[in-house]
Amino acid sequence: MDLSLALTFSQLNDNKTVVLTDTTTNWGSSTTNLTAGDTTVLGDFYEIAASTTDFTAAGIDAPDNNVGTRFVIGSAILLAGTDDLIPVTPALATEIDTLTLDTIVTGVSEVADTKDQVDLLTEFGAFATQADMVYNITALLLGDTSGSELEDGLYAFTYTVTYSGDGIVNTKTDILSTTILVYGQIKVTVYEKLRSISTLYMCKDSDFKEELSEADLCGAYLSSIEASAYVAKTEELLDMLVVLTNLVTNGSNITW
Repeated sequence: MDLSLALTFSQLNDNKTVVLTDTTTNWGSSTTNLTAGDTTVLGDFYEIAASTTDFTAAGIDAPDNNVGTRFVIGSAILLAGTDDLIPVTPALATEIDTLTLDTIVTGVSEVADTKDQVDLLTEFGAFATQADMVYNITALLLGDTSGSELEDGLYAFTYTVTYSGDGIVNTKTDILSTTILVYGQIKVTVYEKLRSISTLYMCKDSDFKEELSEADLCGAYLSSIEASAYVAKTEELLDMLVVLTNLVTNGSNITW
């Protein structure tokens, strides 16, 4: 039984922190018991409810045959007699061995940059409840300078949890891979352009101002990125970010 790992995210307005929140739906869960005639799944996590089989045998790898012992099974075995195993997931407060976040950032240079691994247990744990599983990921945690802003780009996260319960031999690993768009720096730049509209334009002003149209174009393009962020392919989002960055930096080639 695997963890249904899930994360939601938000980006703070100072563009120095991405907040990741664990929204996994099945911490500390169980499914239908396996009994005589059922076959275990290699590498899955089980709790012993009853035993005929010696679960401590080499290759099965339980530390004992006691009711309530939880372990990662070392082989697929056919249960017999009074065997009763409950497929379970770990209790987050007591059974997480490691919890890590790996990050690869691909910015407007379109070069992938592998960041420092974040040990979430060390930085944010231990977790008494799932409500504690909120991770403020800063540039410093990723290996950049303290206080620096997060680079604009695609952030490919790998969220990994390992656990073994009472076992002494095997561990189980569940992994979530997800990618988000971070665009705080370009958003601030575009907003600054949009805020300048009031100083560029007056209702009675008969002179056309190129800066006004450029600001409006950048704002529209930013809105299109935000609208596409949850549906577009990651490659397309990066292309859009590159285009907007070039537009803000160098202006458009449109003849107004």
